[in-house]
Amino acid sequence: MSYYDPATRSPTLSRRPGNRRDDAWTAALLSRLQVCRVATRWDDWAFINPTTFVYRPATHDLIFHSNLAGRLRANADRAHDRDEHVCFEASEFGRLLPSNHPLELSIQYRSVIAFGPVTLLDGDDARHALTDLCARMFPQLRPGTDMKPISDDDLARTSVYRLQISEWSGKENWPDAADQTDEWPALSPHLLRPEDPTP
Repeated sequence: MSYYDPATRSPTLSRRPGNRRDDAWTAALLSRLQVCRVATRWDDWAFINPTTFVYRPATHDLIFHSNLAGRLRANADRAHDRDEHVCFEASEFGRLLPSNHPLELSIQYRSVIAFGPVTLLDGDDARHALTDLCARMFPQLRPGTDMKPISDDDLARTSVYRLQISEWSGKENWPDAADQTDEWPALSPHLLRPEDPTP
């Protein structure tokens, strides 16, 4: 049996205790991020879908949506029918961290991994969840004033999901610099602090 078998070791337990963060930190990060990846599967095929989301602390769940039909909807329906969990990931990144050792090259990041059952919402549950998602992404738009309220016809044209969090973990690796080795000449200052390559 593998050391990493989820049946004997929680899949949310980080290998590096120093990078683990508590529930309050994890909730705060989720409240700040807007884009996630949802991992599902169909038999031995794994799929990842990027999407927007909202975390609702009161119900400790994650809301996201997709088209009425498609890969995410098909896989989510199947996971629900089989009582399988799906996986969620959201993260943010800082600077690339150079090093004079190839195994110490790194990046600043903060991330959340969550697992739980996924449910397709309908009726008022879907309406409230989609309203929460809209408010998270576009807080300046007021339903009924700046945009029309969500109608039954609108709900019939989309899929709104709730991932009920059963396990989660927050992780942070945000040092000012990567570790360096004494076995090789030190990097010059301009290599230690490269310009941001993003256009």
